[in-house]
Amino acid sequence: ISALEVMVENLVDTNSKLTKAVIEAQNKVIDLTKKHTEALKKAMNDTSQILNKDKQWEEVADIYSLREEAVKEAQKLKDSAIDNLTKLQKAVEEGKQDPVTKKNQILKTSQEKWNKLTHEIDDITAQVEKAASESRVVSKYKDLVEKGRKQFQKELESIMPDVKLGEKGKKLTEDELNSMIAHAHRRIEQLQKQLAEQLAVESQKIEKALEFQRNEDEKLIQNRVNVERQRLREQFKLEKERWNDDSKVEFEQELRHHLARQAAAHSDHLKDVLRNQEADLSQYFEREMHTRLIEERQSFQTEVAGWIARLQGIEAAVDARAENERTARTAQELWLACIAMNGIIRLGKEDGITMEDKLQPLASQATAITEAAGNHPFIQAVLKTVPEEALTRGVYTEDSLKQRFPKVKKVCKRVAMIDENGGTLFRYFLSYVQSFFIFNSVYATSIDDTVDISDLDTFTILAHTDYYLEKGDLLQALRFMNQLQGEPRKVAADWIKEAKLLLETQQAAFALTSFASASGLGTIF
Repeated sequence: ISALEVMVENLVDTNSKLTKAVIEAQNKVIDLTKKHTEALKKAMNDTSQILNKDKQWEEVADIYSLREEAVKEAQKLKDSAIDNLTKLQKAVEEGKQDPVTKKNQILKTSQEKWNKLTHEIDDITAQVEKAASESRVVSKYKDLVEKGRKQFQKELESIMPDVKLGEKGKKLTEDELNSMIAHAHRRIEQLQKQLAEQLAVESQKIEKALEFQRNEDEKLIQNRVNVERQRLREQFKLEKERWNDDSKVEFEQELRHHLARQAAAHSDHLKDVLRNQEADLSQYFEREMHTRLIEERQSFQTEVAGWIARLQGIEAAVDARAENERTARTAQELWLACIAMNGIIRLGKEDGITMEDKLQPLASQATAITEAAGNHPFIQAVLKTVPEEALTRGVYTEDSLKQRFPKVKKVCKRVAMIDENGGTLFRYFLSYVQSFFIFNSVYATSIDDTVDISDLDTFTILAHTDYYLEKGDLLQALRFMNQLQGEPRKVAADWIKEAKLLLETQQAAFALTSFASASGLGTIF
């Protein structure tokens, strides 16, 4: 990136300097072009210094030479500037195509600088072209003047074909001057003859015109007499016509007066009609405007109501989305809290070694579930079913109960012959001896097996319990343990209580987890 910045900055600096030089050179071309045009005009139009014309034309040629040199220098600088601007544009384009440098700010700045410099060059070029165009117009005018001068020279050469006009340092000879003067005299005599002939012709024309005028005057006099006679003849007629005209005028005046009265009456009638029409139209337009305003207002109110409804719909959707996300977050927190409780129920305290060490109170997990559920009535109802002992002390895990069962089983077998009323020491001894000679002979084969409770004894119950514990069915095992009677029942009472406590707690935890899962699914659908 730094290499690109350095290269682009160098190109921008170089182009700025070149553009400045191009503008200065082009301004010089413009100044020289204007000077050349003015000098050319002066040389063609100035007649006060006939003897200094050569000096003026030399000045025109010198300025033209300076202008040509300035044009070449300006074109050279312009070509160089365009080449460097092309390099800058290429560097900017390559930088934009590179994923690493395409967002570099210097590329945008350089592009703006390129646009500015290009515009400045185009602008000064247009100014140069304008000045050159004006110069070409003056040059064309010069060509026309030169053409006229050559035509005049040809006319002089036709008069004196042997004389070379315009040659410096050469004077006309006496013969040449005499020839020119003789030619001039001949031309003057020709003109005088033409003038005399023209005067004679005009004199004859004047005589004819005078004769014609006399005849015309006589005709005019006769015509005048006839006209006067006719005038007198018509005078009475005119008087009569005047009388008719006067009467006609009087009649017309009376008619106009009468028509004016009718026109005034008609005008008043029209005013009344127009006034009534104006009132009717005003009422009509006011009524139409009021109707249109009501329609437009209703339309606008309808549109506004639609916009408000859409906005309310959007707000409702946003609120529903926010509520859905809040519910989902709450359901997630509740699910995590339930999973944590299930983990403690299933595994106990992580760093515990013995069964007692693995005991962990569930009060903190219950509090976390309550906070996550926001005091939901179902959650509160389920948490109330959790035994108090499980909250304060904790529950033994299923593995702990399995580890503890062999010891319970062993003791229950030793007191299998002792009923609720107890027994003698001898009976305890017989029961103890019996436990060594009776082995498990009854096993369930599946969960669908039917068992006759009347046929169950302590050894059968323990065998079935052991089987279902191995299968992981603590509930079925507890059902069999509840069938114990007598002293074995007392021996297994604590194990049965802990198993019930575990199952009750598991049932509550399962209900809480199911509710949390259902809440999470509810936010999805």
